[in-house]
Amino acid sequence: MLVHRLSLPPESYRDVGNVLWFKRLLRRFDKRYTTRAYRTDAGVLDAAGRKHIALRARSVNSKNAPFTATGLGDRFHCVTTGWVFSRAHDVPVVLHLTKKKQSGGQFNNKLESWYEVLGLFPKGHVELMLHDFEPVDEKSWVAYLEEKGFAAETYWYQDHPGRFETPQPLEISHYLHSIPSIPAEDLGAELNLPQRFVTVQWDSNEDARTLPPDRQQEVMELYRRDGYEAVTVGGKATDPILKNSLRHIAYAMQKAELHVGVDSAFMHMAFLYLPHKRIHLYNQKRGFQSHHLRRALDAGCPLNFHYKDI
Repeated sequence: MLVHRLSLPPESYRDVGNVLWFKRLLRRFDKRYTTRAYRTDAGVLDAAGRKHIALRARSVNSKNAPFTATGLGDRFHCVTTGWVFSRAHDVPVVLHLTKKKQSGGQFNNKLESWYEVLGLFPKGHVELMLHDFEPVDEKSWVAYLEEKGFAAETYWYQDHPGRFETPQPLEISHYLHSIPSIPAEDLGAELNLPQRFVTVQWDSNEDARTLPPDRQQEVMELYRRDGYEAVTVGGKATDPILKNSLRHIAYAMQKAELHVGVDSAFMHMAFLYLPHKRIHLYNQKRGFQSHHLRRALDAGCPLNFHYKDI
């Protein structure tokens, strides 16, 4: 019997409990998942020269579950996929949304949130198209769009595929390793920002994605010793503007020396305003690592920059 010896990266063993590492191992021998040539052109465009992308209908990590873009981070990520594709091929992109992506969410304002996120991006690159349809799989979703006259493609992540992911016509992950920055609106007159600071965001819906409060304090003390003041954004911000206004948070991030945070919506937001090497990410050493976090680390984001010193 032929035995293959593989050198797996240390982080692979973090997933032993749910056998994810074993599935990744098997993928190395599955021809569907072998490295493929990346697309060098935009593919089929409509008569107006636009690219149509069908945002995934189904979850790639939960069996038989829809992908509803429940969190703000999901919406940032989806619009970012359109942005990077548009910039890479110099074409406008239309993102198509299924019915369940348009309602609900943490604050029951999902549709409003989509357009708030979209409003941060330069005009003419990405637009949203809404559909009163919930498909059972990607095939039926693309077929529905084709019937409506849209030659749309859906996508997959070749670098860190989900448990139930299968290859799709468009491989999107390689576009996400280098995200073109976007300009933030100049709102300096409305904010009282320090001279030298980092934006900070620790709150997360999952404890494993963040550090315990005492560790957060110790980490931030080390940044203060490095000469940075902390400007908190998101749910724990004391300034209502930096808690609730994405426009103002965007300006703060663009002016910050670093962003310090966790795998969250504001990590995805930071990708748009700072290079990866200036985005310091943290999680518990045996905590869950999403494909978003793994991709960020691949692209150069430091992990637990000061946590290892404690």
